[in-house]
Amino acid sequence: MTRTRSIALAALTLLAGCQLTPPAPVAPPSLQLMESQPLVLAPGCEASGSVVVEFVVRMDGSPDALKLSPAPECVREALTAWVSSFRYLPPAADIPTGVEWMLVSARRGS
Repeated sequence: MTRTRSIALAALTLLAGCQLTPPAPVAPPSLQLMESQPLVLAPGCEASGSVVVEFVVRMDGSPDALKLSPAPECVREALTAWVSSFRYLPPAADIPTGVEWMLVSARRGS
């Protein structure tokens, strides 16, 4: 019985040494925005809350395949024009990314 326990203990010790460590997390590719035009909302455009714009940064540094969450048409037009003006340092591969635009309003001096 002692010999069986010794063998079992030795086997468990060997198996414990064979555990694989989890792979290191892979950092997402980084993007560097080089240029953009200002965001311009049309006069009288009523907006509130936030809007998510998902897009792909192509290998030439330009945004493509824009998808916007629901928003008033004037906000969608302004955000589409703004994000379309982005120019990134060209990445090694197309990279899916996005921005969230949030309207924050406050009185002057507050």
